[in-house]
Amino acid sequence: MLKAGIALADISPEKGVQMAGYPHCPRPNEGIHDPLYCGALYLDNGRDSITMVTLDLLYFGKKYCRQLREKLGGNITFTTSHTHSGPWSSTPLASELAEGLHDDPSYIAQLLPKVEAAIVEARSNTFEAKFATGVGHCGKEQGVGGNRRVKNGVQDDSVNVICIKDMNDTVRGILFNYALHPTYLHAENLLVTADYPGYVRRYLSFAYPEAKFMFAQGTSGNQSSRYHRVGQNFEEAARVGSTLGVEIFHTIEKMEFKNDIEIGFKSAEIDLPTRSYPPVEVARREMEEARKAFREMPDDDYIAKRNCELAMFGKENEFYYAEIAAEGGAITDEELPCEVCLVTLDDTNICTTQGEIFVEFGLELKAASPAKKTFVFEVTNGSLPGYMFTPDAVNDGGYEVGTSVFTGEAGGAVVDAVKKLF
Repeated sequence: MLKAGIALADISPEKGVQMAGYPHCPRPNEGIHDPLYCGALYLDNGRDSITMVTLDLLYFGKKYCRQLREKLGGNITFTTSHTHSGPWSSTPLASELAEGLHDDPSYIAQLLPKVEAAIVEARSNTFEAKFATGVGHCGKEQGVGGNRRVKNGVQDDSVNVICIKDMNDTVRGILFNYALHPTYLHAENLLVTADYPGYVRRYLSFAYPEAKFMFAQGTSGNQSSRYHRVGQNFEEAARVGSTLGVEIFHTIEKMEFKNDIEIGFKSAEIDLPTRSYPPVEVARREMEEARKAFREMPDDDYIAKRNCELAMFGKENEFYYAEIAAEGGAITDEELPCEVCLVTLDDTNICTTQGEIFVEFGLELKAASPAKKTFVFEVTNGSLPGYMFTPDAVNDGGYEVGTSVFTGEAGGAVVDAVKKLF
C-alpha cells in the first residue's frame, strides 16, 4: 500500500531582498505579487521511499542540498522552478560576482528551516494514496514556449504530470514538469512572483481545491517565450499559466491510478569538461564591443534588442572567467562536480541534472529511456556555472555559450551518465 505526504511552505522574501535573474539590474523587491512556495512530496511503498522537493527559486545551491540531506537522511531531490523574480539562493555567475551580488544571508537563514519543515511535515503526515503519471502536450501552437535561439526551433511540448489522490479519489497533490523559462516578467518587474507556474497553481486551485501544487523545471536552457509571447507582463503569464492548467486538468482526468508502485533512486557525480579562455585583453575587447553594440541597438525591435543584450551578458561572463582563469589557472566552483539522479516511480523515469541544459539533451534522454514515460528535471540538486549547450551551438555563439565555463561536450557527458543509471 502506497503512502504519500505533501506539504507546502511559503518561502517569499521580505521586502527589499534582492531578486535574481537579470545582470546589471539591482532589483530589491518592492513587495509580493504572488507567493513563492517550497513543496515536498513524500512517497513510501513500505519498501523504498523518495522525497521530491520543489522551490519557486532561480536556483538552490548544492551546499544547501547537501546540508539538508545530511540532517534529514533518506533520498531527497531539490528542484527549482527557475523563476527570475525571486531571491538568490546559490552562487551567482562571474559577472554578477564581480558586481558584488550574492545570496542574502538573512533570507537563507529563513529559507532553510522552512524547507526542512516542509520535508518533515510531508514525511510525518502521510495518508494511503493512489498514484499516477501522465503526459499531455502544449506548445508553440498554443502560443506557449518555444526555442529562444531559433524561431520555430526544437521544442519539448510535453506536459508532464504526477498526481496523488487519497482513497476517496480526492486529488491531493500535483507535480508538474515543463521545459520553459519563467521569464514572462522581465528585469523591470520589481515584484516577487512565481511567473507562469504561479498562474498554473491558481488555475488548478479551482479545478482541484484540495490539491497542493508543485512545479519542476524541464530542460529549458534554450527554451523561452521569446518568439511566441504577445506581451511580457502578468497578463501574459496568466494566459500561459491558465492554458497549461487546462492541459494538466485534461491529462489528470485520463490517468489510471494505482495504490502500489515501485520506487527506485540512483545518483552519481561527474566531472564536466571545462573550456579554455582567451587572453584577458582579448576578452576585454570583445566585451567592450558587445557593450557598444547593445548601446547602439535601437529600441524599436524588442527581440533584436534582447538578443543583443544576451550576447553582451555572454561576453561579460567570458571576460570575468578569463580573469579568474588567468589568476588561478583553473575554474573552480562550489557547485561542482555535477550530480545526476534517476528516480523510478512505477512506469516512469525521472532524470535530473544540476544547472541549465538544452532541450535536445532532454529529448535524447527520453528516447533512450527504457521506461514507458520519462520526465527530465534540470536545475536540480544545485546550479552550475553556466549552460550545457549542444556542440552545434558553439559555432553560433551567443549568451548560453559565452556565459558557460563548459565545452560543448558537457551536455553529452550528462546524458551518458544518466544512461548508465538506466
